[in-house]
Amino acid sequence: MGRPNVKHKNGALAVGVAAAAVLAVFSGGALAAQRGPTAGGRGAAPLPAGPSPTASSPKPSATPSSTPSTKPAPKPTPSRPGIPATVTIDLAKLQLGRAPQQPYLEGRVVKGGPGTDHTIPGKQNILQALQFGTQLIALLEVGEGGSELVTVDTNAGRPGFGPLRIPDVASLAGSLDVTEYAFATAPQNPDHTRAKGSAVYWSNGLPLPDEKEFPSRKLERPNDWGSRVLAVVGDTVYFASDTDPNGITSALNEWNSKTGKVTRLRSFKSPFRVDYQGRTGVDQIAGAAQTFCSALREVDNGKQLWRTCEYALNGFTPDGRTVYATPDFRGGGSDPFTAALDAWTGELRRKWAGAQFLHALAEDDDHLLMVADNGEGTKSAIIRCSITTGGCELATPLTKIPRHDLRLLGAQA
Repeated sequence: MGRPNVKHKNGALAVGVAAAAVLAVFSGGALAAQRGPTAGGRGAAPLPAGPSPTASSPKPSATPSSTPSTKPAPKPTPSRPGIPATVTIDLAKLQLGRAPQQPYLEGRVVKGGPGTDHTIPGKQNILQALQFGTQLIALLEVGEGGSELVTVDTNAGRPGFGPLRIPDVASLAGSLDVTEYAFATAPQNPDHTRAKGSAVYWSNGLPLPDEKEFPSRKLERPNDWGSRVLAVVGDTVYFASDTDPNGITSALNEWNSKTGKVTRLRSFKSPFRVDYQGRTGVDQIAGAAQTFCSALREVDNGKQLWRTCEYALNGFTPDGRTVYATPDFRGGGSDPFTAALDAWTGELRRKWAGAQFLHALAEDDDHLLMVADNGEGTKSAIIRCSITTGGCELATPLTKIPRHDLRLLGAQA
């Protein structure tokens, strides 16, 4: 595979990737064997359509424990020989396959994953949402740049908000199997500047109707200028804390919510993402000529595995073996391709082009879900593509819908 302009730990070149997810809801996906394009082909061969299996949590190759692993992720299986790295997609020619096994948002309705569809009431902009069992927790925009965390009662005859609202919550993340979740605050002053002092919360339940607060463990951060949850691994929460009022510098922290111990991982300069096992993380760093670069580091010791200044790294597959990405700079809110890279070496495993990509999310260890269209005013759909084979199918019908009304919801955003 080509390996352009990426600095590797041993000085060789490797490939990087990137994207930025904006929405999170937690639930599961199922693994499925998929068929790819024939050897030497450059078009995305459709995946076989069939009935959707029962949704479950996405399965990594090894089930994570509540204690984060300090061992590096093993190298992924090399991509199938004879299949080109870049696969061109024609949305109109893709076959309709099974429905997304991760939740997604269509307008104000949460679909996919386990259970039935649920509507988030009101008119506030939905920033993130979490599907915890049969219930929903949503992060909603308040005013100009403000936000709040609310619960949504999905058992009532008509959807309604629960009695609890937590102000200033700016991030929400769940564990791989969605048995735990965490959120953090980033308060603002009345003039919308950052306020000093924040808090991080861990929970494995939801409040009962008569309870006055979330059943949670709380970590006060009086000297931070905002905190952001990046990953939850059992009782452990990985979060970024802004160390100056302008958000220019930040630190990666590991909080064992059970013991209360907090460890600052000093090698990270601007942490953006941590994988589902707590092994590797994405560090956003400054490059030359006012560009931005992404480095892939080991969490426990900060060792840089590789870096790229062409792409921004976005997220991980559940097993942590692959990172997915899009170009560093967006044009018109979409990207001309989505790529999948080996998380351990930075080598390009697969790249999809031929459409405009608005969002990507790992459905399982080998499949990416992507919201794609051909530009403003065109039909859009969620598509499913295999990293191993490059083959793709429609996960939702190709439909005319306002461009940003169709969004993926993932455990990390």
